[in-house]
Amino acid sequence: MQTKLAGFWISPVLGILSLNIFFAGAGNASTFPFRAIIGVEALELSNMTYAAVMAINAFAGAAAGVALGWLSDKINDRRWLVILCAFVGALGFGLVWIWQSPFAFIAAYCLLLPFSNALFSQTFAYSRAYLDQETPDRAELILSFLRTIFTVAWVVFPPVAGWLAVQTSSFSVFAFASGTHIAFTLLFGLLWTQPSARIGQASKKVEAADASTLPKAYISNPYKIGISGIILGSVALQLNITALPLVIMRDLGGTLEQVGINASVAAAVEVPCMIAWGYLALRLSKEAILAASSAIFALYLGLMSIAETVLQVLFLQGIAALAIAALLSINISYLQEAIKGRLGLSTSLVDVSRVLSTLGASVVFALHQGEYYASLMEVAAIIALGGTCLMLVARRLAGKDNG
Repeated sequence: MQTKLAGFWISPVLGILSLNIFFAGAGNASTFPFRAIIGVEALELSNMTYAAVMAINAFAGAAAGVALGWLSDKINDRRWLVILCAFVGALGFGLVWIWQSPFAFIAAYCLLLPFSNALFSQTFAYSRAYLDQETPDRAELILSFLRTIFTVAWVVFPPVAGWLAVQTSSFSVFAFASGTHIAFTLLFGLLWTQPSARIGQASKKVEAADASTLPKAYISNPYKIGISGIILGSVALQLNITALPLVIMRDLGGTLEQVGINASVAAAVEVPCMIAWGYLALRLSKEAILAASSAIFALYLGLMSIAETVLQVLFLQGIAALAIAALLSINISYLQEAIKGRLGLSTSLVDVSRVLSTLGASVVFALHQGEYYASLMEVAAIIALGGTCLMLVARRLAGKDNG
């Protein structure tokens, strides 16, 4: 292990990527737990309007993710796509903070933030391509640590964002997110000082006869079913992200600070769980791990639906973290292997799955009519169990193909 990790922090490129992933996580962590509260509570959007905004964001995000993924396999320098996503994200979050109106919120989420949503996948696509070129034997392990760094940001920043929201206004979390994207943009620009950081189609070490061609995009049937399972698990995850703050504040009478603390506690537990799942993935199939994590998440959601105090919700975050750690990390490696020889297009499936899950969660949220939001957790539990079943089917079919 020490041999594999030796030099991880020595490389300037990996050092920059680690800090950038931390900033990307900070931007997400400071807004995701609070966007429903800001949209529904502060801006007084109806459930239907908020769901429609998230649905449009999903459609736009899917188009942006696929387009960027396709382009990243052909472009001579992937760095430009990453820095574009970060810059547009800074504009989108800044727009909401400056104008603080329903129009600004809707415009940002429908026009600008779909590109910002691709920052995570584009950064990891670039990181995977760089590691495959420079240290292919350590690529998988280093990627798991990079994903852990992203999660560490979720430990640190939700309570910080909650404190900012209480001390100033809830919109200050968007100012913070804009600042993290600006920092990401400036820091990522340092990669232009590193010759080895130029990663693209023209920089690949391929034969001249194959340099202008790419493998045909093809997804096998087991992967199609597995991707469907990931989407269902992600729908349940998105419903939890949306409903949990509302359950804490509306159903249980909690505060913004408690919303941030819950997100931070969950992320803190995710860090060691993510590392543990990574080691387990060396011995078990990714399908088995994803099936187990969806089942564990269904258990958490079922218990959440009957929670009566904020303290009970806090304790349940340990179970949630165990499941979320796999749903947010193992699925990246699984999706990156879905289209052989097309890393950029495969990584775009991370965006597509997230977008489709957001769309599905938005539909469920829009149809919610009850006074309490805990009932959404019951629906999410059923959806998560559906994800478990599909992943088990995918595992069985993959075993037959390999056999």
